[in-house]
Amino acid sequence: MAVTERGALKPGMGSMGADPITFEVIRSGLYAICEEIKSHIMRASFSPLLSLSADLSCALLDRDGNVVAQGNDIPVHLGAMPFSARGILKRYPADTWQPGDAVLSNDPYSGGSHLPDMTLLSGAFADGKLIGFAASRVHWPDIGGSSPGSSAVTDEIIKEGLRLPPVRIVKAGEVNQELWSVLFANVRVPSDRIGDFKAQIAGNARGVERMEGLARRYGADVLVEILEATQQYSQRLIEAVIETIPDGIYRAEHHLDGDGYTQDRGDGPFAIAVTITKTGKTLHFDFTGTAPQARGPMNSAFSVTNSACGYLMLALANGEVQPNSGAYRPLKVTAPEGTLVNPTYPAPVVAGNTEMSNRLVDLLLEALAPAVPQLAIGASYGCAGVWAVGGVDPRTSRRFVHLETTGGGMGASRDGAGLSGHRVHMGNTMNLPIEAVEAGIPIRIDAYELIDGSGGEGAHPGGMGSRRSVRALVDGVQFSLLFERALHPAKGIAGGEAGAPARFFVRKIDGSTLQLASKTVAGQLNAGDVLVMETAGGGGWGSR
Repeated sequence: MAVTERGALKPGMGSMGADPITFEVIRSGLYAICEEIKSHIMRASFSPLLSLSADLSCALLDRDGNVVAQGNDIPVHLGAMPFSARGILKRYPADTWQPGDAVLSNDPYSGGSHLPDMTLLSGAFADGKLIGFAASRVHWPDIGGSSPGSSAVTDEIIKEGLRLPPVRIVKAGEVNQELWSVLFANVRVPSDRIGDFKAQIAGNARGVERMEGLARRYGADVLVEILEATQQYSQRLIEAVIETIPDGIYRAEHHLDGDGYTQDRGDGPFAIAVTITKTGKTLHFDFTGTAPQARGPMNSAFSVTNSACGYLMLALANGEVQPNSGAYRPLKVTAPEGTLVNPTYPAPVVAGNTEMSNRLVDLLLEALAPAVPQLAIGASYGCAGVWAVGGVDPRTSRRFVHLETTGGGMGASRDGAGLSGHRVHMGNTMNLPIEAVEAGIPIRIDAYELIDGSGGEGAHPGGMGSRRSVRALVDGVQFSLLFERALHPAKGIAGGEAGAPARFFVRKIDGSTLQLASKTVAGQLNAGDVLVMETAGGGGWGSR
């Protein structure tokens, strides 16, 4: 193997039949296809969560379900993608696929992450043979369940919405109309969800078209060989990064705010613990010691726990390693069944994907900080900050559902201050313009601003949290909250101070104030009531 000027390994002629130039052209083409799938879905979708915020992820996989390329999308989606593919291929083995087939699933107990994330896998063919898949994971703003937005506190997955094991939604290009009718009979605004799903199907079709085009241009055998070679390449690169970390055993333990039913101020039932063992070219993440699964939805499906570990590995490479299944091969994860990091049915999991995954990243970063102090970073605001509203607009008699994520403070590092009011770590959604929200539903955003002084002090301050004040314009607006760090502020690092904690409350029209926990089971706003959400600041770095 040769070495680049920057010290990175690159494939030589002996690693594949194609020459290195063809390898790079095809490899880059695969990643470009993922971006095209995303663009296609965003431009055709109905929901602002997709068309403007881009809460979706795209990937290409080989015929065994291994990711060979992925978009610059949502880490928690993408790290779980191989698990979803394996669940789908267990139900529909590769030799049963035909051109035009597509399979849909959102089941966390078959490799999914949480119910709102619908994964669609579409087969790509060359010379009549399956060569791989185009895949997209799209966050549906509603998938039924007990609350609008399908992201609220419940005590079992049945109440979180429609759970869909792998099902063939499109066969030989023809949509399964019976399944289609069942699917959209279980959501609150079916016309919008149908529009979003048609966009998802179209995006996958574009990915299949482009992948099959590469096979025609370069030959199916060459393409299939490079699908594996690019994984081998990323594996060698990430192993080179891991080898720079001192061998050793590194530990950390944190506590969650709670699960929506019970709070934990630091000595309660929601501990998450990890032991990271670094040996040679491998990292072993062992979550033994983590608390049993929760009654509420802070349970992280095994695929999501793996995603957090994979994210940490790729972060160590500072963006120098193209992410795919090869990059995850040096990773080993032990997560005892029946715990917060590997729950068993029927545990609810919706906040495991959004909130717990980010708390896991902070846990892993703290554990590994002694091994790589030059990369150490303060803790973040620890969540996706999910809020959802829904109801019936009396002005139009039309049902509405809106779900959104919220930025907060990122931890600081030796390189500078943390990001403010930003989605960090496991999320990568864009800011959703206020005008788009107000135009579609009966609320008004009274304030959307950074919270001065909320970042932890230090030589480099933590990022600031954000404040959003949402005023109901009509009676009967239902809302739910899934946040973190109201009870456990983001820690600083290397002598830096902790950030300010999160806060949530409702200012009622009568002048009274109702304090809320970071996870609210269910709430209701009447006209004039204002829901205030303040996300946590990030931890500072270094002493002042």
